[in-house]
Order: sequence, then structure tokens, then C-alpha cells
Amino acid sequence: MTIKKYLILALSSLTLAGCTSDEEVSQEESRLPLTFETSLSASRPVTRAEGGAFAASDELLCYVRHMSSTDVVKTKMVTIKNGAPTEALYWDDFSESTDDDSKDLRTNGHGLQSYYGYCYNGGTPTTALDKETGVLGWTTAADQSADGAMKANDLIWSKAQSAVTYQHAKDNRAGLTVPYTHAMSKFTIVIVAGDGFKSEVFNNTTVTLKGMNLTGTFTAPTSTVEVTGTTTDVQMYRNSVSTTTDNKPCCAYEAVAVPLRSMTSGNLLATINGMDGNNYDVYLTDAILTAWASGITEAKSQSGINYKLTITLNKQAVEVEATLADWSDVSAAITAEIKFTADVTSNSGTTGNSLSSGDSFTLWKTGDLLTLATGEKTTVTYDGSAFTCNPILYWNNASDDSFFRGLATMTTTTTGTETTKKIVATTDTTANQGTDVLWGTTAAHTGTYSEGSKEYAESSVINPRTGVVPLIFKHAMSNVVVELATSNDASAVDFSKATITISNLYTNGTINIADGEVKVPDGSTTSTVAVTVSGATIMVPQTIDTNAKLVINLNDNTDPDKSTTYSLTLNTCKDSNGTVITKWAGGNKYTYTITLKKQDISFRALVQDWDKNTGSGDATLDWD
Repeated sequence: MTIKKYLILALSSLTLAGCTSDEEVSQEESRLPLTFETSLSASRPVTRAEGGAFAASDELLCYVRHMSSTDVVKTKMVTIKNGAPTEALYWDDFSESTDDDSKDLRTNGHGLQSYYGYCYNGGTPTTALDKETGVLGWTTAADQSADGAMKANDLIWSKAQSAVTYQHAKDNRAGLTVPYTHAMSKFTIVIVAGDGFKSEVFNNTTVTLKGMNLTGTFTAPTSTVEVTGTTTDVQMYRNSVSTTTDNKPCCAYEAVAVPLRSMTSGNLLATINGMDGNNYDVYLTDAILTAWASGITEAKSQSGINYKLTITLNKQAVEVEATLADWSDVSAAITAEIKFTADVTSNSGTTGNSLSSGDSFTLWKTGDLLTLATGEKTTVTYDGSAFTCNPILYWNNASDDSFFRGLATMTTTTTGTETTKKIVATTDTTANQGTDVLWGTTAAHTGTYSEGSKEYAESSVINPRTGVVPLIFKHAMSNVVVELATSNDASAVDFSKATITISNLYTNGTINIADGEVKVPDGSTTSTVAVTVSGATIMVPQTIDTNAKLVINLNDNTDPDKSTTYSLTLNTCKDSNGTVITKWAGGNKYTYTITLKKQDISFRALVQDWDKNTGSGDATLDWD
């Protein structure tokens, strides 16, 4: 650090009477200017609250004493301003003209001492300085966020120095060295905006130190502090936003406080609020305290130490790097989490069959279902044990709840006797006959958090959390099966070659991602067609029109026109409870059992739950 020297020069040279044998002026009898060497340094380098050197407007106080081996002879409070003392001073100013050598500074065993020094930085002691003892009271402000406020709270002092004897020889003319250091503790929290944050994130971000000592009694000669009064929270000053070497936005927050603040593991050091709406708590950890060990005595903060934390904040996790700034850089790392107001850390809800490795789905996140289509979305892939998102989705902030919806299709591949099902992410909202569309939403669950638990209904909005978001997937389409049966007597019908079609059906529609409902086109502008039913057939959910006919062709004649056919109106079929089935709903499996006889035909229909296939871990698939 650069040391600035201020030399006090005499305005005139006064030559005392008397000459040597060669008529030269005696140097021993001339007035010797007193020089001061002031620096913002000591046994360890420091930096002031703002900048690394004294400003031109700073007033430095130095209490100078003429000391003998047994007594204090004469004192004076010296003020240095704008780089020079406010008055010219000489060594002789501290002597008294008497016949008693005990008052003469030039006497052997006498010297000048810088007993203590202070720099108020524009602040004012709360208890006036006692000049004789160097004791004063100092109180830090609770709000140091304004420009210049931190400096006005940064008391700087100098402890008692060794006395300097008068030296007559020109080459040995020593002055008084007055090294100043910080009387306060300083805290610097550098926030790096990590994953999920943008450069403007610091616009509304505030950092507050917790439990700082408010008032202290300072004794500069001995560099001792006694804490008095209560503790306070201190709002820190925000510096300009810059970027890290890997181009991440970062911002340093600074404040000073009365020393001897408790520094124990688990103690809340600071809160970070408004970080894109998220709030963070910063606790002291063993790793941080180990990094700061050389600046902590008896588990308390010390004068002249800048306790620095570099914190990388992500939307979900917090990575902390701790360094002891300005003196010796050491680091440690810890991991913490966002603490939301109702922070759900565990869920209990619907579970079911597991997904398979490689399954994927598209996931939407929105605060308003009306804007779901233009909201955030990502592709979620399951690797057999965990889910990954590309891109990663983040909570907006602690106060904004979110809806989650998913979409995928299920494909079935048969190789020999082995059937493989695959779930594939899609953003296509078209629902086509034959395509098994899966729609996902948040499952009904009980969320457990620090203050108890909360019940969440299916599809409801959920609050930000560090726990998982449980999803349940359902079939959006209908599944239709037509089974043929006959008697075992002479009226039995051979339907081994039979084909089945259902006429006047919609074969496409559009799925509403918000509620999972499939809407078919307007019938006045879109024609319906006949669909061949073979085994379980994926159908578009729809109202069964009176023109919808279930037609069975036995194909029992080489001439198609002469083959036996049976036909019935589909919307007259009843389920096992006697209720007429007039509509196919998504997620339901409809099995129509048709009994054919040579003399008559009877029929019934059964609505069955679709096969269930649910996931494990963070998301579940549940086919209802």
C-alpha cells in the first residue's frame, strides 16, 4: 500500500543568537520542524471502507504527547486535513522554557509520542472523545444503503506508538509515524447471479446483516472495544453490477459494524431479499468459520477485518464461497437451499407403475392457465432413476405460485411375443384416432413443510418449494373394444372372418392442455367417417351421434353383397347399470360385448377403467 508523507515545513527560518568558531549557524540551536508520516496501514494491510487511501477532505486526529521516562509533560491534539496539518508545528512547541530540564524535549530520556489517532470519516462519536484517555462511543447506522453512508460509519483509529527522541543531526531528523487501521468490522457479500437469473436481477435485491452490534466504546491507545447496548440489522450498500470471468452478473454489498459480533456455526449472518422475488438466508457454517479463522478471536468478529462471502445463487440451490478479503484469501464451500414461505420438502400422493428409462414428456409451467400456451416449457426425460429438464425450469419467485401441465404420446411396438411401450414428449395438441395421448397435471397430495402440512387438490396451483412437484398422467383419449360372442348350440354364428366398423365418428380433435379435455371439430363443417375396430382401439372422446352405427360383417360369402351383416345404433347400448352410453370420455375404456345368434342378437356394453401405468420418484403416470 502506498504510504503518504506530510512534511510540516517552517514558514520562516529563525536563527538563534550565537555562532560557532567558524561563524556557521548552529544546527542544534535551530527550530526543527515536526514531520508526520500517516498511513492507512499497520502490522497488517487494510483498506478503508471506501477506497484504499485517505480522501482529501478527511480529517485525521493525532494526539501527540511529550513524554519523559516518568511523566507526560505536554500534549496537543493535531488535526491533519487535505494532506497537511492545519498548523505548522515544531519540536520546540512541546518544550517549556524553564530552568528545569524535566520540561525540555531535548533532554535525554524525553521524546514525542503519537498516543492515539482517529478519523471519523464524516461521522460523529455518540459519546464525546476523552482526549486524555482516547476513549469515545461509536454507534453504527442500521441503514448504510445510501451512497456515503457506509463511510460515515467507518471509524478509523491508530494505537499508541513508541516515543521518538529529538535528533539534531540533519540526516537523522525523525518524525512521528501514525499508522491508522479500521476500528470497525467490515462485511462484504458478493452475489453472483447463477442459473435462472438475468442481469437485471439486482435491481430490487437488498442484503441485510443480522444481529450486528449497534454501539461500542472504543479505546484507541490500546485498540480495545467494549460492546454496549443492543444488536441491530444493517442494510448493506450495493455497489455497481459487474460480471465474473465467466460472464455471470455479480454485485458486491458492503457494510461496517461494531466488532465482537458472535461468529458461531448455525448463526444467521444475513438475508438476501428480492432476488427476482426469491429470499435467501445465509447462515454461518463450519466451513465459513474455518475460512475466516485468522480473523476471529474467541468466536467474535474483530476490528480491521473484512469478512467476505462470495455467494452464487441459483433458483433452487445456493453455493457459497467464503474468503477473508484484503488480507489473506482463503475459501470454503457450502450448499444451502432457498427458504420459501411454505417450503414443501416432501409429498404424499398418488403412486403407481414406474416409467421406463428413456421415457419423456413436455412440461409447461405458468402462473395463469389462460397464458399456458405461451408460458415456459421444457422436455423432461427419465433415465431410470431421475428426471432431467432441458431447458431447466426455475421458480419465478417466492410469492408466485405455478400450474404444471404435461403432454406426451404412448407408442406400442410388438416384436414377436414381446410388446414394448414408449412414452414420447410432444407439443402437438392434435388428438388423432389411433394415437394414445397422455395428459399430465399435478397430483392430489399432502405437502409437508416446516410449519406443518398442506393439502393440494389435483390440478391445483402449487407454491414454490425445494421439494418435488408430483405429476400424474392420464389417457386423454378413449379406448373402445368390441367383443363378439355366440351360443354353443345350433344358433351359434361363425364370426371368425367378421369385421367390425363404427360409422359417423370423429377421428380427430384438439386437446386443451389446461384441463386435458379433447374437443372435436364442428360437425357442420367437418364430416365424420367409419372406423374399423380391431381389438382395443384408441378413439377420440366424443358424443355418440344417433347416426353412429356398429356394423358387423361376417364375410361369410364370396360375394360381399351377400355376406351376413348385423347393425345396431351405438347410442342405444347400455352399461351394466342400465345407463345408456351416449358419450365416450377421455381415460375410459369401453367394452361392447355383442352376442350373435342365428335367430336373434343381444348386446351389452361395459365401461372399464383403463390400464394404469404410473411413475416413481418425482413424477407419476396414472391412467384412470
